[in-house]
Amino acid sequence: MEAQQTHQLVERQAELAELSGLLADAGAGRGSVALVSGPAGSGKTQLLQSFCKQAVNSSAFLLTAVASRAECELPLGVMDQLFRCETLPPDFRRRVNALLADELSANRAAGADPVMMNQPSITVANELRSLLLELSERGPVVVSIDDLQFADGPSLQMLLFLQRRMKSSRLLLLLAELSTVRSPHPVFHAELFRQPNCRKIRLDMLTRSGAHTMIAARLGPAKALELTDPYHEASGGSPLFLSALLDDYQAIHRLAGRLETEPAVSQPAFRNALTDCLYLAEPAAFDVARAVAALGTVRSSVLIGHILGLNTATVEHAIASLTATGMLDAEGFRHPAARTAILEEMPPEARHELHLRVATALQNDGAPPVAVAEQLVAAGTAPEAWMINVLRDAAHSELAASRTGMACEYLDLALNNCRDSRPLAALTADRMRIEWQKSPLKAMRHAERLMEASQGGHLTGQDTGLLARSLLWHGRYREALETLTRWEANDTASDRAESEELAALTGWMAYSFPALLTESAGSAATPEPDTGPDSVRPFGRQAVSVLSRLLADGPDDEAVTNAEGILHSVGLGTATLDSLHAALLTLICADRPDRAAAWCEELFKEAEQQGATTWQAAFAAVRADAAFRQGDMATAVKQGEAALSQLPASAWGVVIGGLLANLILATTMTGQHDKAVKYIRLPVPDTIFESRYGLHYLYARGHFHLATDRPAAALTDFESCGRLMEAWGLDLPSLISWRSGAAEAALALGLKSRARTLIEEQLTRPGTQQPRTRGASLRLLAAASAIEDRPALLQEAVSLLQPDTGRFELARALADLSAAYHELGDHGRARETAERAADMMESCHIPAEWAQPLPVVRPPHATPAVASAGPSRPAGPGASAAQSGPQKGRKPVGVDALSDAERRVAELAAQGVPNRAIGRKFFITVSTVEQHLTRVYRKLDVSRRSDLAAKLHVSPPEAESA
Repeated sequence: MEAQQTHQLVERQAELAELSGLLADAGAGRGSVALVSGPAGSGKTQLLQSFCKQAVNSSAFLLTAVASRAECELPLGVMDQLFRCETLPPDFRRRVNALLADELSANRAAGADPVMMNQPSITVANELRSLLLELSERGPVVVSIDDLQFADGPSLQMLLFLQRRMKSSRLLLLLAELSTVRSPHPVFHAELFRQPNCRKIRLDMLTRSGAHTMIAARLGPAKALELTDPYHEASGGSPLFLSALLDDYQAIHRLAGRLETEPAVSQPAFRNALTDCLYLAEPAAFDVARAVAALGTVRSSVLIGHILGLNTATVEHAIASLTATGMLDAEGFRHPAARTAILEEMPPEARHELHLRVATALQNDGAPPVAVAEQLVAAGTAPEAWMINVLRDAAHSELAASRTGMACEYLDLALNNCRDSRPLAALTADRMRIEWQKSPLKAMRHAERLMEASQGGHLTGQDTGLLARSLLWHGRYREALETLTRWEANDTASDRAESEELAALTGWMAYSFPALLTESAGSAATPEPDTGPDSVRPFGRQAVSVLSRLLADGPDDEAVTNAEGILHSVGLGTATLDSLHAALLTLICADRPDRAAAWCEELFKEAEQQGATTWQAAFAAVRADAAFRQGDMATAVKQGEAALSQLPASAWGVVIGGLLANLILATTMTGQHDKAVKYIRLPVPDTIFESRYGLHYLYARGHFHLATDRPAAALTDFESCGRLMEAWGLDLPSLISWRSGAAEAALALGLKSRARTLIEEQLTRPGTQQPRTRGASLRLLAAASAIEDRPALLQEAVSLLQPDTGRFELARALADLSAAYHELGDHGRARETAERAADMMESCHIPAEWAQPLPVVRPPHATPAVASAGPSRPAGPGASAAQSGPQKGRKPVGVDALSDAERRVAELAAQGVPNRAIGRKFFITVSTVEQHLTRVYRKLDVSRRSDLAAKLHVSPPEAESA
């Protein structure tokens, strides 16, 4: 206990010495009064207790009393405490009881003037003085009264009477009170201090040095060095707060075995100290502290007065009092957890009501919407119409600062309290926009309410566009068309912003959902002619216009320039996502996947900073498309899988078709057929094939069929894709070169003339003058041409194709050129070109067995006539992945039973070509080669590779070497 007393009396030795001197004067017959004052928590009580203990130890006689707010109206309550003290001799107590009983029976008013006394009171006061003087004959008498600010009026009268008559006595009157801006007893103080025997002692807060001494005494010097600054700052130098903080520190250390360097102000001891300090302060201080806690800052006294219904002077006095205690500084609470503790101490209903009053005062004061909205959220309600508008404005401000969490809180509160249909629709649309950034699937929970609002005419054009895009994303086409039809019916030419939004949306639909335009010709889905110059057209419509012209006329340098201009000028946001996507697609269709990839990287980072998962996934998907077109298969797979991991397949809606297409293509081209099968087996919406995304999916699935020896099924998918592209006006090879895929399938089926026709048609389409598109077309035209014509066509293809925009196509063209040289007997050039092809394949991350130079082999025999029979009519976009198109008629046997792919593999195997080289030759995996040979052995009824030559009528390896 002694140690604790030492802690509490840090930097109080001078005051203690002064009181000891006054006690010595009293012992010598020079009575005096000492008034100790200081803010709440400054250590007045501890100083009095310590001094009184010393006085008793020095044989002084002690009388003590503590005034309280609860007894401030009890007449002579303080005097009754003093003279009923157990230390008073029994005979003295009997005499005092009789005196006070008579005085109390007079029923004197508690608020009596502490100066003016009537005759009966003077008589009682004289008798009490006589008792004290009689008692002082035994030794010095110390009369100690704490918390004098709560003393009753009659007791104060007695004290002044005693002070005026104790100069030559052995009495020390020791008083302690809370220092406030306004004295609770100004007349009493005036009378007290005009006497020469009154000494005033003021207690200040601890200095940094004092805080260090106190912490060192409790925790040791080393810990004091670490904790002094933060603890002195948090406590404001208050011994009460600092002691409580140290109590909490030690409690946490004992319970958790860990050390904290920041004050644990949310712990019990500090909370109790805060409450004690506030109850001792002047009456308005508690209310002002709560208002400051709700506001989070001191702000202006006028504003706090409006919140509490107090005049400005009262508020200023309370703030000064709280600042003096060390609780507040110029900004607000010294430690934020003190604010939390004060608010949590309030009953919930009172706290919510306070926050509503703060919100109203802030609104009337012209505060920003976010400041008002914070108070409404804390209140948990927004009962007035103006509050709904403030919450929405605050949500927009938070969204602009990429703080979606708080924006959602504001909107949710508004939604729970809004009763008006039109604002409710706008709030719902705002909430849907935010959720769309995280999960398009979750955002659709708001669709029903928005469709009801649309039917009632309560949606703005921008919000209608949001609803329509969301419905289209998830393949709910009928509802989307109904929504757009209502929008068009209500659209007025005078509202330019809404007209432009409608034009941009219908333009976006023209290339993303063209089937709907065909179904609803003349309706809301039909875009109006675009006649204005790009420079004066809003970016959304301008981006769609650039892409639309490219799809109609083919890509050119102007399209690339306009697309990059849009990407430079448009910031990422919900309203600009379609514009940015259209600009990226323009770059890809213009054979600039390298530029599209660079922009995707930048936009992905921006989406990541905004925490927009959907946007990140969307840009990752476009990045995968660009990587595939560049020939960077590893990046295509990585980006595609990243996009699929950011959003589950169910959240992608029909848009998943484009993402899966890139994954299927990249894994197929790299021989990862098991992975490709996994992506093909993922369920996709039936409505996907009524959108552009279904075209990409069919094209990719066709290539998978082709790579896994199902050319008829491949041709079905390619031709289905082509029919839809022609019907929808999207037949642009740089978008999807379906004829290239169909030509490859036709060549695999032995339909060389059909393949040549397809490629010749493709070369007449817009945009085929672009290097990548033309180079890839020339490679296939060479494959469908006579052997002597192939080198020239392939050389031109190689000259057009560039590593940064079409690396994989360049590798395939080089491989085909090597094969052509080989067939023509130019083995040196064949091997040199094959090495270039292998290097290029390796840079595309193609498996090693595809990246080796071709060996010198004998050309295969001509394809049997049965293989040239045409495939059955394609079944449409939903054709089964297993469809392989077997021919009708008798079942072939022997060599005639071999498919074209099986025969080609078997002929090379019969000539001694290793399986890896066969796989490289036909761009299939070693596993696929082995599967082909297994079927060949079964159909030809052989068990060894060496038996194939005789069955196929080709020269065995020995003859070749001879």
